[in-house]
Amino acid sequence: MDAMPFVRKIVNSDVLAGIIDIPEALKNRKVEVLVFSLDDNNTTVSQIEKTKKAKGSLAKYKNTALIEKESAVWAEAVTEKNGHSSSEKV
Repeated sequence: MDAMPFVRKIVNSDVLAGIIDIPEALKNRKVEVLVFSLDDNNTTVSQIEKTKKAKGSLAKYKNTALIEKESAVWAEAVTEKNGHSSSEKV
């Protein structure tokens, strides 16, 4: 069985900015780019595009007031159920 050919290149992330969305933490840094053929995968280009289009699509429904409360909800639920918080040693 032959190894699948691929390309590996180290580049400055700035050259990729117009091609893919670069996370803020990777901007202006050296990154590793790996290129594989999709012919040998079960993933299709349309699946990749759908994933990219779906990214952030629910952002308009976020409720920042509820997000702020979420951090305390788990501890409150555990305390109600067990009588002590999850951070307390039992």
